[in-house]
Formats: sequence, structure tokens, C-alpha cells
Amino acid sequence: MAAVRDTTLERELSPGADSIAPFLVFAPTESRAFVAAVRNKQWLLDVGRMDLDVRKDSAKARAFREAAQVLSPVPAGSAFRLHWGQGIEDVVVDSFAVYNGRIVLRVIGSPALDSAARGKAQLVAFAERADSVAEPVPTACELRIEPDSAARAALAALTPAVRRAEAVARASADSTFNARVAFVRDSLDAVLRLERPPYERLQRRLKVSSSQARGCFGEARRALIVSLRAGDVEWVRERVVLIAPSGAVTALRVDDGRFRAHELLTAFDADGDGVDDLAVRGTTQRAGGTALLRLDLNRRRAERLVAGFAWEVF
Repeated sequence: MAAVRDTTLERELSPGADSIAPFLVFAPTESRAFVAAVRNKQWLLDVGRMDLDVRKDSAKARAFREAAQVLSPVPAGSAFRLHWGQGIEDVVVDSFAVYNGRIVLRVIGSPALDSAARGKAQLVAFAERADSVAEPVPTACELRIEPDSAARAALAALTPAVRRAEAVARASADSTFNARVAFVRDSLDAVLRLERPPYERLQRRLKVSSSQARGCFGEARRALIVSLRAGDVEWVRERVVLIAPSGAVTALRVDDGRFRAHELLTAFDADGDGVDDLAVRGTTQRAGGTALLRLDLNRRRAERLVAGFAWEVF
């Protein structure tokens, strides 16, 4: 969608901003959902593409910020509801910038949000315009429930021997589950390697990639992706499964538009239905981006909810 001057703002662009405007491509005006992610220790909201490098020219950078404020369907100061790994909170966005060819807005939220951005985890969030958000459905998944004061007091009252015994039992259960996940990964690896790409040049460039994420997926608690790739993602065979502590495995069908291969980044409840969804790094030939896949456990599907932070190699 090409940039269009918003005449309702009754503001004319300066000559410099007007010369920059054709290089700004924003999300459709009616878009209500966006991807937010941590980049360079800051939460950023992706709202479009920038087809001109303005980083080394301060005059162009100022012109870009002026044009973006007038043309963007998401003006600075807009309110959003952010769904991320530690819960849901209301945030605002301000100060336009360019990151890796994308037009972004800085996200201003709670101290917990800022603190998480300074960590090492790969954080992604689902952001909805605040005036279009339904109330989230509460969930009882144990991975998301913080122990209350009574539970902490009861734990503190246990003798050291009992606490050690419980810790050993939890470690044993985790070890057993991790072993099951590793077995499933190796099995999928073996199944995928039974297929071969049709061309010899691709057969010499085969590699297997796997990634996993913890989350609350109905009875399952781990998502696993294993993919066999050749060339520049020219040929891909991929399996996506959910694994329950009981050992049960559920295969998912992925519908993610043009992205052909995926790497799991994190899992969180993006749409408030009580089931965690998947944040992935998707790739196709000479391009990629960050996508959020909504899980439909009844249909056993993972469908694109929204995507952002796209990149291309020319």
C-alpha cells in the first residue's frame, strides 16, 4: 500500500518530508493488529516498510519522522494492548524510527516490560489497538500461575529434607519429559531424511534444523519444529508437533503464507483463548520475518495471526 497524505490532519508536509513520502509503505489503514518485538534492547512496533536509507543523513531522518507522523495509520501516542510472555498490559507507542528497513514505533510500558527487554531472551508480542480488544479469557495453566503467599508459606514450612525430595521429583519428571522430547525430535529427523530433493546440487546442501518452546497447549507443554532444508530454503520438509508430559504427540498443519521454514522463538497466549500461540522466525527464498501463529487445537492447525519485521535479500 503506497503512502497517501492524510488530509484530515490539515497539515502540509515540508519539501523535505514530501520527497521522503514516496519511500514509506505502511500497513493498511484498517489494520488493528501488529507485531511487537525486542530489538537493540527496546520494544518496537512494526507498522511498515522504509525503502530509503536515512540513518546517515540527519536531514533525511528528520524528514522521515515528519512524514511518518502525518502518513502513518498508527500515529505516535496511540494506545495498544500488548499480549506477551508475562501477561497482558496496556502500552502506548511514540517516536518513529527505522530498524532494518522497517518503520517502527517505540513501545512504552511497565517497568517489567522494560526490564525484560534488557535480558537475553528473544521476545515477541501481539499488539492490538486498544479500542478493538476483547477481554482475555483467564487460564489455569500452571506455567503461567505465580505461587501465592499461602503456597510460598506452605513451602517454607516444609522441612529441608521434604523440600529436597520434592525438588528431586520435579527434576526427575523434567528429565523424563526432556528425554521424550529428544526422542520425538530424533524420530522426526529420521523420517524427514527419508525424503531427498530432486536435484543433486540441493542434495549436497541438506541440513536439519530444530527448535522448541515451552507453553500451555491444552494438555501439551512443549512445541517442537523439525525441518529438513536444502539450498536457500528452496526445498523444505517440516514437521510441527505438540508434546504432552504423558508422552502424547499431536501433529499440526501450518498455514503461514509465503514462509516455508520456521524457527520457534517463544510461546504465549496472543489471542486470550487460554491456549498459547507460537512466535516464529519464518523464512523463504531470500526473505523472512517474524510471525505469530495461532493454534487451533480442534483443527490441529497453526495459522498466521499477524507478521512483521520482514526482511529481504536482493
